[in-house]
Amino acid sequence: MIQVAVHGAEGRMGRLLTGLVEDAADMDLCGLITETGREQPAGTFHARLPLLGQSAVADSLPEGCVIIDFSLAKALEGLLEQTARLKAPLVVGTTGFSDAQLAALADFGRSRPVVMAANFSVGIPALQMLLQLLARTLPSGFNAEQVETHHITKLDKPSGTARHLADAYRQVRGGAEVPTHSQRLGGVIGEHTWTFSDAEETLVISHRAHSRQAFMRGVLPSVRYAAAQDNGLVGLTEVLQWTAPNAG
Repeated sequence: MIQVAVHGAEGRMGRLLTGLVEDAADMDLCGLITETGREQPAGTFHARLPLLGQSAVADSLPEGCVIIDFSLAKALEGLLEQTARLKAPLVVGTTGFSDAQLAALADFGRSRPVVMAANFSVGIPALQMLLQLLARTLPSGFNAEQVETHHITKLDKPSGTARHLADAYRQVRGGAEVPTHSQRLGGVIGEHTWTFSDAEETLVISHRAHSRQAFMRGVLPSVRYAAAQDNGLVGLTEVLQWTAPNAG
């Protein structure tokens, strides 16, 4: 059994992830983690497990357990300190990290496995691969723009996923940043639409999430991947290739 803890357990995604791990036949939920000072005993937030403050992680959880982090960027420093002591792999879905924080994650990845993605749906890595293919293939006269749409309560604009996709495209294509337009409308779960056009043709590619569960489809494969590795920082694309029927 893979021992798994959820960091950011009180959040909307944290609650969904808790149920997801508990339902996995090959995983055992061993910890729920929140901000220090918000601890709760077993039987309150969760029937079986206490809600641990971040500062208690290394002294309370089993060594080597996989920690899933869907929290806030500001919690990263404390999480890395505790996780290093615990020798625990990380699966990170938090967004909004600074360059210094990304460097800290890369450094952590030299000694422990880290899977990091702005979006754990299956469709987003596929969209990224298509964008990079188009970046290599379309003639230089084609311009690209992105529109991302989410629910009205989403705070970051543009979304972490939109920034990630734009960076992936630009790394291959070069040139200026891809114009990205953000919409916050009603209860839209998440949509990312790319339009490519020159004077003669237009190409449109979209990804639409139908439910929040779509954002978690890659989490359990990522946990299994992280539990099987020695070290290294990877994205969801590498995980999906590792788990594909014809992999290896």
